[in-house]
Amino acid sequence: MKNLKTKPHKELIIKGKYKEFSDFYEKNKEIIYKSIIELFGEFKTSKEETLILHLWAKIDGMEWDTEFSFSRQESVVLSRDILPYFEENEDYEVCAEILKLKKELTL
Repeated sequence: MKNLKTKPHKELIIKGKYKEFSDFYEKNKEIIYKSIIELFGEFKTSKEETLILHLWAKIDGMEWDTEFSFSRQESVVLSRDILPYFEENEDYEVCAEILKLKKELTL
């Protein structure tokens, strides 16, 4: 892995062989989204303005190593991008968690 610019607050290493990014993303969307939810949950106790999710996987034989930075002000990601996935999969416990977290972060 490469040297990180900053220390990640959450690191996600996904093992497996994936032929292309879409294959990787579809098979791992739930774990990636739940990691983002956890990361936003850390804003409730952290004084930091930006938190980082470091994601590593092997896709098409190459290492895919990236960081996603989220600021407190980007909590719209929860309702705009992540909530619809869990609604579609009828995982209403996670939906309730997302809505509660979004409300707590925007008060």
